[in-house]
Amino acid sequence: MARHEAWQQFEAGYKARWTDSLERVWRARVLVIASLPDRLRLEILTGLGQVQGLFVFDGTRATLWIVPERVVYTSVRQGVLLEQLLGLRLPGTELAPTLLGLPSLDKLDGVVVRRLQDGTVVLDSGHGKPEPLRHIHLCEDQERLCCMDFSDAGAPLSVLFQYGAKGPDRDIPTSLTFHSATGMVELTRTFFRQPARVAPETFEVPLPEGDVQVVEVP
Repeated sequence: MARHEAWQQFEAGYKARWTDSLERVWRARVLVIASLPDRLRLEILTGLGQVQGLFVFDGTRATLWIVPERVVYTSVRQGVLLEQLLGLRLPGTELAPTLLGLPSLDKLDGVVVRRLQDGTVVLDSGHGKPEPLRHIHLCEDQERLCCMDFSDAGAPLSVLFQYGAKGPDRDIPTSLTFHSATGMVELTRTFFRQPARVAPETFEVPLPEGDVQVVEVP
């Protein structure tokens, strides 16, 4: 709870490496601006700093612009568009706290928590409904998360965390590795800071000039 309160807004940069199921590899840079609990901006950048993809969730609707295309996608299901951009089956409201090494607060509300002998924390809704976030594995210090397991629509996703030893942000993961059936995404943090203010227009998508097709994704 203290960490959620401390990092309500943050900006972070990452070096990203994608590996698909055929062992093909792509690299790019990722810029994230977040305002918890439910606003997120994510940019995919080339090595020269050119934006290749832009994802924005304003708390109600998600928008995705693949810059080389003349198409802008919108949806109330932010996870669908985020998967299209990153290959991660993870809702936008889950990604920002995950980058902090935390579960989202809304997913923990009302769940039954059980700790197993190996230190795994199991989450259960208590009425037979599976939770998207299923397991939390604590590090040896019992204060930080070393792994989170998700399962959404039968598609499992595991997130592994690594941390630095020192510094004021030692509780923020220095790297994250996302494992799924379709491949792997590795994020290595290059910077992390807390801005004094995040402007509301940050979570708006500047539509490209000219003829642009807007596609609503159900």
